[in-house]
Amino acid sequence: MKRISRILQLCSRIEQQPLQQQLLLEACKGFSKWEELLHQAEAQGMGPLLHKHLAPVQVNRPDRFYRSLMLVSFRHQQANALLVKSLSCILRLLEDEGIPVIVLKGAALCQTLYPDIGLRPMRDIDLLFSKKDVDHAHALLRKNDFRTYAGVMPEDHFHLQPLYQSIDGLQICVELHHDLFPSCPPYYQSCSFTDLYNNALCFDAGGVMGSMFATEEMLWHLYEHGIHSPLSYEPFKFISVADIVGLVEKKAAEIDWDVIKSKYPHLFHALPLFHHLTPWSGHVLESIPPVRNKVPSGVGESFKGWPQKRLSQQKNTGIAEIVRRTFFPSQWWLRVYYGPESLFSVLCCRMVRHPRHIFWWIKLYWSIFLRDTLPESTEGRDTGNNRSISSSFAKAKVLGIAMYRKFKK
Repeated sequence: MKRISRILQLCSRIEQQPLQQQLLLEACKGFSKWEELLHQAEAQGMGPLLHKHLAPVQVNRPDRFYRSLMLVSFRHQQANALLVKSLSCILRLLEDEGIPVIVLKGAALCQTLYPDIGLRPMRDIDLLFSKKDVDHAHALLRKNDFRTYAGVMPEDHFHLQPLYQSIDGLQICVELHHDLFPSCPPYYQSCSFTDLYNNALCFDAGGVMGSMFATEEMLWHLYEHGIHSPLSYEPFKFISVADIVGLVEKKAAEIDWDVIKSKYPHLFHALPLFHHLTPWSGHVLESIPPVRNKVPSGVGESFKGWPQKRLSQQKNTGIAEIVRRTFFPSQWWLRVYYGPESLFSVLCCRMVRHPRHIFWWIKLYWSIFLRDTLPESTEGRDTGNNRSISSSFAKAKVLGIAMYRKFKK
């Protein structure tokens, strides 16, 4: 599994460089688990990039594996062509209504950063609106062949209920955001839609002009969304690494590094950690903080503890191991996630910041657990005649029974 992860790490970039090719060749020598590599590449959104980087490398790979990898790349090429077609239709509708919008993540990157739209797989189309326009845009798309499925989104969620459209047999999902991030730890820097839109760059989205984040805001958003997401979200994927590395490698000379350092310091100090996944080019190393000679433990590992993995998913894992994964993650992940500047800051993250982060989630899930398990009669109502279940002893008894039933499942 480590060899598979290493190969995907080295391919987590857009353009090749000599050192990366040499390391990739060494990682592939004697490798045999090609089918598992293909499976993991798809799970990480890396199928097309794996094909791109393995093509020039002279290694003995099974013909069946390479044909499958080519088919995967072709499938993403076809799917992204339909996604871009849907995006261009959406942008025309919004333009006719005078609704400003910013295209987020893959839908913008596949047409601007990547040399071919098929190299950057996408699951959906993400669009950002101002709070005053998002409901109007949602209603407009519903009137134009987009539909919603049954389900209720929380009122304070950062995007509205997803919309769906079928084009040539492919179901396309569109999410309309009125905010970039959820309102929970690690808590995110807020930016007004007006400021983001005024600084936005224009690009050709299938024959229609679209807007995307300026380079500094794009880099910040890719890091926050792809690497610095809430602990209860899914683990980061190597395609997110490829987005960040590709953008920095291509735009290093244009990026205002003083802005990155002052406005997004955790991002700035996390960038050297990507060097251990896929090496930075020389011109990038001149702009970012120095890469430490000592390689941190657990390079490329995501957070594996609770709440990312629920207790029900770790039934066969001992309590000590669950605690270790939760409170003592790898040094590489700790540093790339929190972006500490000094060794003292790393220690503070390990001993204070990360445990405090975990305890926030414990408090949240505990409150949900109490709400879902304790009967209404425990909420302090007095039934008279000393029969009230609101007593501390009765509450503890009911709670103990509820916990026993929950963890026995």
